[in-house]
Amino acid sequence: MLFTPGPTEMALKIRQIGMQPLPYFRSQDYCNHVMDLTAKLRVLFGTRQTPLTITASGTGGMEMALVNLFNPGDEVIYINGGTFGAKWGQMARDLGLKAVEFVVPHGQDIPVDVLLAQIGTQTRGVLLSGHETSTGQRFDVKTICQALASRNCLSVVDGVSAIGCDPFAMDDWQVDCATACSQKGLACMPGLVFVAFSERALHRLRQTQNHRSYFDARVYLDNIGRGMLPFTPAMHAGFQVAAMLEQILATGLDAHLNAIAARAQGFRQRMQAAGFTPFAHTPSNALSSLCLPDDIQATPLAGRMRQAYDAILPLNPTKAEHFIRVSHMGLQTDAELVQLQQWLVAEVTAMQAENS
Repeated sequence: MLFTPGPTEMALKIRQIGMQPLPYFRSQDYCNHVMDLTAKLRVLFGTRQTPLTITASGTGGMEMALVNLFNPGDEVIYINGGTFGAKWGQMARDLGLKAVEFVVPHGQDIPVDVLLAQIGTQTRGVLLSGHETSTGQRFDVKTICQALASRNCLSVVDGVSAIGCDPFAMDDWQVDCATACSQKGLACMPGLVFVAFSERALHRLRQTQNHRSYFDARVYLDNIGRGMLPFTPAMHAGFQVAAMLEQILATGLDAHLNAIAARAQGFRQRMQAAGFTPFAHTPSNALSSLCLPDDIQATPLAGRMRQAYDAILPLNPTKAEHFIRVSHMGLQTDAELVQLQQWLVAEVTAMQAENS
């Protein structure tokens, strides 16, 4: 079973959608599907704007944000609180931006006052994540984005694995650009990234003088109103996402998020009772990060879990060996998490015995 933060375990009903015959992607029926999907995505993002559907990975959505909102040479500040925060900086540099690093210790909160004091009149954007997937730390996106709304500085949020798991309210929080993905909190197949722009971000992207082609948001915006996607889409993934969102919205987005939170909190409480302390100061609903005993390393433990129980835990992209991560995205039950906790305790105990 996958306990990874994307891809995740998918429900049978969702998997079966991937076997269905495909319509012509320029047909009216398909255009109607795109418009329905877009309406549902508005609820997911918490926005009146129009989320765009792009066939790409989450990285593609991040690139779409950068090339549409900034010109080469523009200064942006990126929050480096782990692997994916650092990725913002690398991508910005690759695309010719002046990327200024703001370092946050792994698993810690962003010192918002310190960050805001560092933003000068020359700063054109702040690049951050809803949560840092490599550590499980959730960031205070709301406070940061609302503070930036009165400045000539756009907030760009990598919500790839946060949106659909953690609360997110793009308009109320005054987020300027946000991304989400099909294979994370929505528990569908990989292939689609969704990107939404605020009103002032839309104004900026129309003014930006930058080379753009596949990720030119203007082309997507010019077509989405009639349900057209400019390039051949990952159609099965789109049908899956529409079905998953219909299911989520039928029971209520808050109820969906609360269910993930309850699973995560229950698992953490059981692991803490077994002697494992949390690594993230403010954990995301999407995954738990737990410190390991001093004599246990994460990579060998993950290998044993895979071999003994076919339980797939993600390796740490930070290369840290002193904590493990367990995803709570996708199809997952409390009973499965209880079983996982028992397996983890058993394997750690066995490894400690072998090391003694």
